[in-house]
Amino acid sequence: MAADQRPRADTLALRQRLISSSCRLFFPEDPVKIVRAQGQYMYDEQGAEYIDCISNVAHVGHCHPLVVQAAHEQNQVLNTNSRYLHDNIVDYAQRLSETLPEQLCVFYFLNSGWGNSSSKKGT
Repeated sequence: MAADQRPRADTLALRQRLISSSCRLFFPEDPVKIVRAQGQYMYDEQGAEYIDCISNVAHVGHCHPLVVQAAHEQNQVLNTNSRYLHDNIVDYAQRLSETLPEQLCVFYFLNSGWGNSSSKKGT
């Protein structure tokens, strides 16, 4: 978590220096700096409210209390290394396999997220 909020221009300069250009900003000529989110809304550093309809936000919103509680409980027993035995990974694979066709019975869990589908400049 960031301690104090830095000025927008400083955040942009750091991003340009430290974050790959393939991770594109929306509105690159005048990017929005979001400082918090709640429910279906995001808020910029001036307090302007934006409705967020991107990715999975429409399902539960930002900071949904039930999701926050579930994440908190999971983080208390989290095992992020698949090279050791842990019940959570096989329990999840078993539950997942029950929802899929029999041919889809082996799983490979990895860390990923929504991102740019193209790394070429200008696309």
